[in-house]
Amino acid sequence: MQHDPVEIFRKLKRGLGHELVNDDNVFELIALAKHEGHPLLEQTLREWQAPCSDGSNGMPSTIAPTRGFNRENVKH
Repeated sequence: MQHDPVEIFRKLKRGLGHELVNDDNVFELIALAKHEGHPLLEQTLREWQAPCSDGSNGMPSTIAPTRGFNRENVKH
């Protein structure tokens, strides 16, 4: 279902509609927030769109820890 970015933005300003933000509209919503003078909402949307996944889809790593995590480096 396609939603109008302006309508989504109106909902976001009221604290609603977060579930309507997606990859297709986030940049337009960021531009609207910037244009309308809502820096907190703009920042929130920028954080939403920022890639922060390591690609594991939530699965823990199976790679052995690096040398920095072994007994030689523990404070005594």
